[in-house]
Amino acid sequence: MQSNASDSAPSSRKPRLSLLRSIGPRLFFSVVGGSLVGLIGTSYLTYWELARQSEAELRSSLQVKAENLQGDFGTFEYSTRLVADAVRTLYKAGERREQVYVDLIQRSLQTSPLGTGLGFGQPPNQRLIIPARRYAYPYAVRDRDGKVIAEGGESKPENFNESYFKDPIKAGKPIWLEPVRYEEDTISPPRIFTSTSYSLPIYTTNKQLLGVLSQDLELGFLSNKLDVDVMREAGHFILVSAGGKLVAYPDDPQKALDLNLLAELNNYSELWQKIQDDLQTGSKTGVMHWRDANGKAEFWAYQRIPNNNWVLMAVVPESVVLGPVIRFTAIAALGSILGVSIVLGIVVALFVKRLNQRLQPIMDECNRLAETNAKSEALMSREDELGRLTISFYALLGQVTVNERRLRQEMAKSSQALQALQQAQAQLIQTEKMSSLGQLVAGVAHEINNPINFIYGNLPHASNYTQDLLNLIQLYDEKYPHPDPEIIEYRDDIDLEFLVADLQKMLHSMSIGADRIREIVLSLRNFSRLDEAEMKRVNIHDGIDSTLLILQNRLKANPGHPAIEIVKQYGTLPLIECYPGQLNQVFMNILSNAIDALDSHNQKRTAEEIAADPAKITIQTAAINSDSHHANSTGTTPATIIVRIRDNGPGIPAANQLKLFDPFFTTKPVGKGTGLGLSISYQIVVEKHQGMLKCTSEPGQGAEFWIEIPVSQKGAKESGSTISGNS
Repeated sequence: MQSNASDSAPSSRKPRLSLLRSIGPRLFFSVVGGSLVGLIGTSYLTYWELARQSEAELRSSLQVKAENLQGDFGTFEYSTRLVADAVRTLYKAGERREQVYVDLIQRSLQTSPLGTGLGFGQPPNQRLIIPARRYAYPYAVRDRDGKVIAEGGESKPENFNESYFKDPIKAGKPIWLEPVRYEEDTISPPRIFTSTSYSLPIYTTNKQLLGVLSQDLELGFLSNKLDVDVMREAGHFILVSAGGKLVAYPDDPQKALDLNLLAELNNYSELWQKIQDDLQTGSKTGVMHWRDANGKAEFWAYQRIPNNNWVLMAVVPESVVLGPVIRFTAIAALGSILGVSIVLGIVVALFVKRLNQRLQPIMDECNRLAETNAKSEALMSREDELGRLTISFYALLGQVTVNERRLRQEMAKSSQALQALQQAQAQLIQTEKMSSLGQLVAGVAHEINNPINFIYGNLPHASNYTQDLLNLIQLYDEKYPHPDPEIIEYRDDIDLEFLVADLQKMLHSMSIGADRIREIVLSLRNFSRLDEAEMKRVNIHDGIDSTLLILQNRLKANPGHPAIEIVKQYGTLPLIECYPGQLNQVFMNILSNAIDALDSHNQKRTAEEIAADPAKITIQTAAINSDSHHANSTGTTPATIIVRIRDNGPGIPAANQLKLFDPFFTTKPVGKGTGLGLSISYQIVVEKHQGMLKCTSEPGQGAEFWIEIPVSQKGAKESGSTISGNS
C-alpha cells in the first residue's frame, strides 16, 4: 500500500512556473527599458538633425535672397560703370559741350530700371570735360510718373563738398554711400527721396581726375523686393547698411524710409553688435538665437552683401523653425514607444508560451526526479537558467543558420558591388580626364585671348598710322622732287618702293592671322564647357566644330600619318536644350574612335590605295519631326535633331556591334582604350538627354553612328517616351 501511494504521488504534482519567477515579465521590462533608452537617444539625434536641417533651410532661404540682391546691385553697378565709360569716351573724342553730357545722363537713367537719379560733377579747379562751367554738375532725376528730367548749367558750389562727390575721390575707387533722406526740388511737385548712391571717380589714362559719377537707388524698391516670407509662410527680411541704418524693413517700410537705426529697435543693440563682431572675424554668414524685449524667441540668420558691405538678415520665430521639429519628434517618440510596447508584449507572450511548451518535458523529468532525488528542489529553483540555456542553444543554432544564409547573400551582393565599383571608378576617371581637358582648354583660351585682343585692337591703328606716314612720304616727294643725294642713296638701300608695297600686304596678313587666332580661341572656349552642369539651349554645330578643332592635330597629315578629310553637311538646326559639355564628350569619343579606326586601316594599305580612297569622316546634321521621323521641311519647329558621323574605314564586325555600348568592351590593345567611351556616350545621349544612339556598319563599308536628341528636354520627358524606343 505504501508503494502504491508513492507511485501515485508524481501524477498529482504538476510543475508550474510562477508569474513572478517567469522570464516573460522580466524579459518584457528589460527589452522595453532598453528600447526606451535607444528611442530617447534616437529621438534626441533626430531632433538635433531636424533642427540642423531647419537652420540649413533658413540659411538657404537667406542665401537665395542675398544672391538675388547681389545680382541686382551688380546690375546697378554695371549700368553706372557703362555711363562712366561713355563719359570717358566722349572726353577722349574731344567732346566739350555740356548738352551732350546732359543728354547722355538722361538717356542712361531712362534705360536704368532701378536708378532714380544720375549725376556727374567735375572738380571746379580742374575743368577738363566742360571748361565753360566752373560748377558743372549735369544730372537727371525720375519723377513719380517715371518721366526723366535732366538739367545742366551752373550747380551749387556746396555740392562739391558733399559726400557723394568727395568720398569716391578720397577712396580712389567706386563706393556705395550711406543712405540719406532728402527733398528733391528739381521736380514738380517736390518729392522726398530716401536713397543710397553708387559713386565712382572717373580718371583719364594718365590718372587725371575727370569727375565723379553717382547713381541713386530708391530704398522703397528694396523694401518691396524683400516683402516675402522667409520660410514656411513666416518671418521677414531686414537689410541694414554698414552704418547700421535700416535700408529695407518690410514689417514697417516707413522706418526704413526714415533711416532708423537697427540698434534703436526693440533690444537689438546687443544683437547688432554680436553680428558685427562675428562678421569682423571673417565669417560671411551665420545664425543666432535671440529673445526680443518681449521675451519672444527668434532665429536670426545674417549674411554680408559683398557689393556694399550691407547685412541681409532673416528673422523667423523659434516656433516656426523648431515647432514642427519638436512636434514631429514627440509624436514619433510616443508612437514608437507605444508601438514597441504592444509589439514586444505580444512577442514576449508568444515567446514565453512557446518556451514553456518546449521546457515542459524537462520540467516533467525534474518533477519525476524530485520524488527520488533530494536535490530536486534546488533543480526546480534553477528553472530560469535552464530556460535561458535552452533559449541560448536554439537561438545560437538559429543564428548560425541565418548568418550562413546572410553571408551567402552578402557575398553575392559584394560581387555585384565590386563590379559596379570598378565600372564607376573607370567612368569617374574618364569624366575627370574630360573635365581636366576642359579646364586646360579654357585656361589656354583665356591666356591667348588677352594678348590677341590687344594685337587685334591695335592693328587698325597701326594700319592708319602707316598710311599716314606713307602719305607724308608721298607728299614730301611731290613737294621736293629732287631730295638730297644721301636721302636718295638711303632710299635705294632700303628699297623704298618694295617696302611701301610689301608693308600693306604684311599688315593685311597680320590682320588675317589675328582673325584666325580669335576664331580658334572662340572654338576652344566653346569646347571648354565640359564642367557645365545645367541645361541650356545651344547651337550643336558649335560643339562639333570645337571638338574638331581639338582633334585637328590628329586630322592633319604628317610623316607616317595621311590626312583625314572632314566633310561637313550641316543642315539648318534650332537651338537645342542639352548639357553642352556632355554632348561635346560624346562627339569627342565617337570622332576619336573613327580616327583610330582610319589610322589602323591606313597602316594596312599602300600609298596608292590611300591616294585612290583617302580617309574621310562625314558629319551630317538635320532636323526631323517627331510624327513623320523625316527631315523637317514645313517650317514648323522640329522636335528632334539628328547627327550622323560616318567614316570610310574597315567597318565593325557584326559580333562586335552587339557589344559596342557594353562597359569595358574594347578591341584596342591594352593601354590604348578603357572600353568606356561608347558606354558613357550611350548614357549621356539616352539617359541624360532622352535620345537615341545607334551604330550601323558593314565590314569594308565603314561605320556610321546615328545620334538623335530632342530639341526640348521638357517635351521629351512629358511625352513619356524617348527617341531610343524607335531603334
